[in-house]
Amino acid sequence: MDFAKQKRTSKNRIVEYAINALKHLKSKDIRNFVLDKINNSKNLIDYLEILVSNYKSGDSALLSEIANKTNSEHKIEQLAGIYSEIYKANKTKECKEPLEILYNKMNCAIHRKGIVEILIENKVLSDKIKSEIKFDCDLETRKLTK
Repeated sequence: MDFAKQKRTSKNRIVEYAINALKHLKSKDIRNFVLDKINNSKNLIDYLEILVSNYKSGDSALLSEIANKTNSEHKIEQLAGIYSEIYKANKTKECKEPLEILYNKMNCAIHRKGIVEILIENKVLSDKIKSEIKFDCDLETRKLTK
């Protein structure tokens, strides 16, 4: 965890690798670390993937808040990938709100399909999205309604 605490630079990728490793480990210290980074870091998206193994009930509120505040198309795509990882590893109906926020902000067919699959798997796909995906640009996403 000491490596993950270092300042992230483009020349030193050890922090990136450490964060990637932490997403596979679960502990109270790691969870506290990630929550601190999410609440106090300028680039909180860099740390979100640690929640893959350290997600707890109620974290959806935090993830929804982050999704609501994010407007950059690039960052929305990043969040979609990370949130998909989190909710594939943590099956919960709580995924509905944060994933729907991202779904409504994004235009990437690949991530949109992944979000819809997770919503279906958790049995929380809204009627609104269900009716929309019939007309999705991605054929595979359209097939999800059948």
